[in-house]
Amino acid sequence: MANVIKGHDNLGPAADCLTAGGLALVPTETVYGVGVAVSAFAANLETPGPDTGYGRIFTLKQRELTQTVPWLVDGPAALERYGKDVPHSICALAEKLWPGALTLVVSAADDVPPFMRAADGTVALRASASPVVQELIARCASPLAVTSANTHGKPAPISFDEVEPRILAGVDVAIDAGETPCRDASTIVAVRDGELQILREGALTVREIRAVLE
Repeated sequence: MANVIKGHDNLGPAADCLTAGGLALVPTETVYGVGVAVSAFAANLETPGPDTGYGRIFTLKQRELTQTVPWLVDGPAALERYGKDVPHSICALAEKLWPGALTLVVSAADDVPPFMRAADGTVALRASASPVVQELIARCASPLAVTSANTHGKPAPISFDEVEPRILAGVDVAIDAGETPCRDASTIVAVRDGELQILREGALTVREIRAVLE
């Protein structure tokens, strides 16, 4: 059974766990996720094994280890550090809509470990509005690699009580913040061949995205 932390008044133990390579259940403003501190695995030249915090993400979700996990970052400046040749439109969206329910897919910089890049060399970045996530990133001095805390194909949990028991049992630390305020997954945006593409419409609508760029 995971060590359960209520609210966000005492996140030190959770940050320590993440820094040491542990796996945490964390509430974003959209859904609950499972994830690790990127810094704990940044030196790995190959994909960490299934018994590591990173590998256990895929075991719990019942996904292939060859897939990748989005990063939660501290703000727009992360686009410069972890992305390269980032289009102006992506930067504009980050400046206007971060922190928030917007995931931006960009070409990965050298600071992104190869096993954390998608097959096309990209990484998905989001600055979450969750105070819990923001504090954990600050305490860990690292982005968090986080994906929804559900078995692949099942609905993502929007409250602590909705988290599957086996997933709760499979993490090292769990943060219980009740229900998430947004309750919808983030919208995912990329620029491909010079064209803005909405890969998934979520909490932010296509109209809201395009309004920023007009």
